[in-house]
Amino acid sequence: MPFNTDLIEPAVRRYHRERDRYVKLADRVAEICTSDICEASAIRAQVTFRVKSAKSFEGKLRRFSAHPGKNYADVDEIFDGVGDLAGVRIATYREEDRAVVQAAIAKAFCGRDGGDVEFDTKDKQQDDPSNFYRATHVQAYLPEDERVGTYENLADVGCEIQICTMMAHVWNEIEHDIGYKPDGEPGDFEKFLLRDLGQKVRLGDEAISALLDQVNKRLQAQQGPFRDVQEFIGRMGGSIKGVDFSQNAGQLHEVLTTLELNTPDAVRELIGDPAKQALAIKTIGDFNAYLAEREEDRRMDAATSDVVLINLLQERCKDVLESFRGRVGQGRGRPKRLYSIAKRFQAWREHQTD
Repeated sequence: MPFNTDLIEPAVRRYHRERDRYVKLADRVAEICTSDICEASAIRAQVTFRVKSAKSFEGKLRRFSAHPGKNYADVDEIFDGVGDLAGVRIATYREEDRAVVQAAIAKAFCGRDGGDVEFDTKDKQQDDPSNFYRATHVQAYLPEDERVGTYENLADVGCEIQICTMMAHVWNEIEHDIGYKPDGEPGDFEKFLLRDLGQKVRLGDEAISALLDQVNKRLQAQQGPFRDVQEFIGRMGGSIKGVDFSQNAGQLHEVLTTLELNTPDAVRELIGDPAKQALAIKTIGDFNAYLAEREEDRRMDAATSDVVLINLLQERCKDVLESFRGRVGQGRGRPKRLYSIAKRFQAWREHQTD
């Protein structure tokens, strides 16, 4: 049985009153996805956000009122059940990065009751060869340490994050618009063209990944300073077996540039020989154990560019912290991951000397 349409008007009035909360949430979630997720690990992607208009919300409710499965008892249930009032999309260049972004989102956000976020990964072609929809959806909430100041009233408001490739986004949007046409189902030729486009999109995903791999191989032969973080990743890739330099690279590259260590030779000196690399991995393990004892939420990862960072902290921790002067502090938002790790590393070393 569909829900009572008398609920639509009060729900829309409430949304008028509260829409600014969703705008504020979407803006902050997009900021975290950009800086703490994509830029921090140098993931090529475009992050966009949107908040439904009151008119769009009303239209959605009127469509829902025609479906027996949408049976809301009151306005509160409507707001609990409609999860896409605030939305963020992360459109990656490469399909491989979708899983990387998902793992980062799991660390950056929480579920409705403060627990883990739950992902809904869709690849509809597995069940329907003509349907090329491919994306990951998650309903994300700001964790407690983010809900301060202007964000303190967002504990009960969720944001839908969608992760897909840019190529997949093209097909997803076109298919969605055609499927929602007011004049009926797509015709046979429209369906044929959608399938043709879907096949080309999948081939496009593969071509983009292959192209970027070739770019990285070309970069490894270049000399001189890194022009940007992508060059840092491309030219250092393969320096240590089993280490993905793209992970946690963004802030590290910024610090290396500030400290005038922005060249392959300088980074190789930090990495050292296999013995020094093995010691770096052990140091990361010891440091993580120290963090775990103190129930800290930050960790280092020996399979990422953190193997460079740990040796940088060993040699120049004070300089690393100094490089953040004026960029962190009261009123400047949540501390950057690298800054937080450097502060804890400094405390760990002081603890060891006590």
